[in-house]
Amino acid sequence: MKNLFIGFLVLNLLLEGLAAVFLISGPQGALSVAKADGMMWAMNYGFAAVAIASAVFWVWPGRNNRQVVGAVLGILVVFHAALLVSVAIQGNQVPYVVIHGSMAALAAILYATRSTYTT
Repeated sequence: MKNLFIGFLVLNLLLEGLAAVFLISGPQGALSVAKADGMMWAMNYGFAAVAIASAVFWVWPGRNNRQVVGAVLGILVVFHAALLVSVAIQGNQVPYVVIHGSMAALAAILYATRSTYTT
């Protein structure tokens, strides 16, 4: 389970880091010519993705501590579940529904079983 937890954090870093790069540098990102109200949501989400991707670095020193692991997994469950709901409401973002749904479920499982791989 410990390896699954570490793998989950690395996967979160890769997925959200990649999302951040695409959203910040994309057509509605920081270099966009049109900066009208409401047009910058992609860039804003991109910077939020940087924050959530960084979770692996913040938790790393305490990756064996049940309370630290519980806190970061709780944040990741809420983050991925909220995005799951958001993209599901749109109705045309099936790959993102699957990705965020899977990440939310895995974070919930890791949260529920954290006592088996932490002290």
